[in-house]
Amino acid sequence: MAGQPQDRKRLIVLGGVGGGLVLLLLVFRLVSGGGGGDPIVIPTGVVPTTTTTTVAPPDVPGDSFDVFATKDPFAPVIQIDTGGATGASGATGATGTDGGGTTPSGGGTTPSAGTAVAVVDVFDQAGTATAVIRVGSTVYTVTAGETFATSYQVVSISGTCAQLLYGDSPFQLCKGEEVIK
Repeated sequence: MAGQPQDRKRLIVLGGVGGGLVLLLLVFRLVSGGGGGDPIVIPTGVVPTTTTTTVAPPDVPGDSFDVFATKDPFAPVIQIDTGGATGASGATGATGTDGGGTTPSGGGTTPSAGTAVAVVDVFDQAGTATAVIRVGSTVYTVTAGETFATSYQVVSISGTCAQLLYGDSPFQLCKGEEVIK
């Protein structure tokens, strides 16, 4: 039992320190106002009002947005004017007639999108397979390897059918068939 007087001293010291802290807290609350303040009293019958503020719309120069022209991705970037150049090699086969059809002038015209293409006839001319092809209203008499109507090329002709290229897109038409390109 010799240890009891030391424990009692420790308890007294701890109690004194704890009591001092509580006392400090009370004094601090009294000095600082205690956080309690006067309550806000709204008299009965009085309705608080609110005010609204309108903000002006932002000022847009010219009161409109800029409009940018769009580019057609299928239209050529530059236009090449041939100036009526004649004498192009291979032009005679591409600009011939079918005996009663139309003869295109120069190297032909560039067909627009949605142009009808048809194989009118396929025949043997002096041992060479030849096709009569109508692009729009223009008729071309062509053989394998020839380019006509600017964007079309004959790859091969066999039987009554012709393998053609429109730009770099291949397609096949037989005699009497028509397609829109």
